[in-house]
Amino acid sequence: MARKRDLKFFSFLMIFMVMCISLYLVILSQPKSHGHRSSRKHSIHKKVRPESQPIPSLSPINVADHQPYPRCTEKKRIALLKNHKVGGDTVKNILNRYGYNKNLTFLIPRNFAPSLAYPYNLNQNTVIGRPPNKTYDIWVHHAVFERNVFKEYFPEDTVFLTILRNPLTHFKSVWNHYQLRKKFGIPTTRIDSILMFLQEPAKYDPICGHGSHEPLCFTQNSMAADLGFLLKDNQKLQSLKSSKARKAMAQAFVRKIQEDFPFVMIMEYFDESLVLLRRMMCWSMKDILYYSVNSKRYSYKHVEIQGEDKDRHEEWNYVDYALYDHFNKTFWQKVSETGNSFREEVAFFQQVNQKMRDHCTALIQKSQPCSRYGATLEVSDTQWGPGFTVDREFCLLARRGLRCHFTLQAERLTKALGIRSRELQQGTRNEVERELNRYCNYCKLKIRCNKEDYLAHFYREGYISAKQYEEFKKITFPELSRSCSLPPTVLRPPKL
Repeated sequence: MARKRDLKFFSFLMIFMVMCISLYLVILSQPKSHGHRSSRKHSIHKKVRPESQPIPSLSPINVADHQPYPRCTEKKRIALLKNHKVGGDTVKNILNRYGYNKNLTFLIPRNFAPSLAYPYNLNQNTVIGRPPNKTYDIWVHHAVFERNVFKEYFPEDTVFLTILRNPLTHFKSVWNHYQLRKKFGIPTTRIDSILMFLQEPAKYDPICGHGSHEPLCFTQNSMAADLGFLLKDNQKLQSLKSSKARKAMAQAFVRKIQEDFPFVMIMEYFDESLVLLRRMMCWSMKDILYYSVNSKRYSYKHVEIQGEDKDRHEEWNYVDYALYDHFNKTFWQKVSETGNSFREEVAFFQQVNQKMRDHCTALIQKSQPCSRYGATLEVSDTQWGPGFTVDREFCLLARRGLRCHFTLQAERLTKALGIRSRELQQGTRNEVERELNRYCNYCKLKIRCNKEDYLAHFYREGYISAKQYEEFKKITFPELSRSCSLPPTVLRPPKL
């Protein structure tokens, strides 16, 4: 009997040991936690994560090691010299999202004035200071470019980027946006007012005055002016009688810009420019998805200006035309050199971008649990890069406004600088707003961002836990608790 008991005990012990070993192996095989859950209850007033992190997504990013997409080293530092009326706000928002996701340090103008540094050079009076032991990574605002000044703020590996546009279509956009017809007192309307101006541009231009914020009327070489071709340079150019001397002066400026800007985007080929930028920076296609910002319609937008009127405009904007002609030519040279199915990538990017807009409009603007593509839009691995997921959290970032991005950049920067929180001038309406107010340093609730943007930001920064983030969303946005019954849509490029 004793022997039987010993055998039973030994058998039980062996089974127990096997179970323990099996359980241990199962635990080892599980992926490591990313810190989205905690067994401890955290106070909302305690930072639960030391670093910025992505919002959790229920859909995995589809990355396959066997895909033959190019391997390269990602470049993160970039300074956008934002010319006026060239599609710069759209690129600015792409860079806003990229820098925010990567937790990069933005160089920010003071006092919520994105144009405060224009037309002056960057200095301590126009920008917020730099956090200790950090370098600036991104600039996205208006400023007149001066090489030596910018290089005081940005490391050597910073990529300088700008955008050019056909000078004549640029002129029409400037004319509409700044309502120059009224400033010049021209009685005719629409395209006729432009034609009247072009009869004698030197007569009208000084009427604008050359004030501190807008030193030019933006009618004469204004893209060149943003890049450092100053008022005195314009005056010198106009005084030159020799066409050879004018050409030499313009070409010297073009060479100067070419030395500082490895790549210049062309607005007329916006998507192609973004794909080239993505390749040059070694970014994901997801990084360059976009909504158009501040694109306007007006009656004479597509009206052609020809003959002597066009000739006079070319003469008045001699340097802008020299810049555009040169960089338009080098742009297509880069396209021809890039290879690897460039046009096919552009076409696929345009397809993905349109579906992203449809998907995100349904999720964010219409507050639906899913779009016709499901709760998420999945993009497969391609020969150009790894796959990715477009979910609600990405859509929130993609649709985030310029002023909200500016606010949250300032939030991070002032926190890093140790600037004390400010009391909000407006009262808060509910418990969620009162709690978020505790972390609000530079922001103004319900003015710059919506509450979902703030909730996502404070979760991302680690001020609230994942559980609290989800609870607050249920309280503030009960419509988000609805489920989506549609499976995700997977986008794949056509086989080449």
